Amino acid sequence: MSLEDVRALATVPDKELVPPPELFWHKSLLHGQAHVARVLVHAFRLVEATGFIREMPRLWAAVYLHDIARRHDGRSARHGADAWARLADLPDVRALFARGGVRDEDYPAIQAAVTCHSAGEPEPTDSFWQLTALLKDADGLDRVRLGDLDPARLRHPEAREMVRFAERLYRETDGRIPPSRDYFARLWPKVVRILDTPTPE
Repeated sequence: MSLEDVRALATVPDKELVPPPELFWHKSLLHGQAHVARVLVHAFRLVEATGFIREMPRLWAAVYLHDIARRHDGRSARHGADAWARLADLPDVRALFARGGVRDEDYPAIQAAVTCHSAGEPEPTDSFWQLTALLKDADGLDRVRLGDLDPARLRHPEAREMVRFAERLYRETDGRIPPSRDYFARLWPKVVRILDTPTPE
């Protein structure tokens, strides 16, 4: 399955794939719309590389939610749980998720992943380990923007092979697209271009 095929598993237009700027409580350059968009790109690539196709709609929903309830850019163990709690007051987002292939029975897994992404490490025996590990690795790859990504902490070997791409994605897109309701639609062609051209040595 190609990356475009994986992206198509979230069955909404590109412009709806990431939260609009006004949905974020904290207007952040570190954890705002651009970060979430890059995490989604990494999520698509991880699903393509690992073959965990059935996780895609709920992984997209988890990525979408994971940082919308941050109140600052510092350490915050509870912002994942706060993001999950916000969903109860966002019926339009829940309707968007339904259009994107998320089913009611997916929500316990999404809750676990979003809550855990900021509050510790999942156990491999946890029923929602796979989704949580994919979210944490996709989020972790964008730590290149902070300069503190430790590839050894990534959970999937496929993720460890994506560090150079993550660096290039950040370097070639950060600050070049202003926050907007169509952010991902403007980012995606740049992603395709990066993937189609060799990474300079």
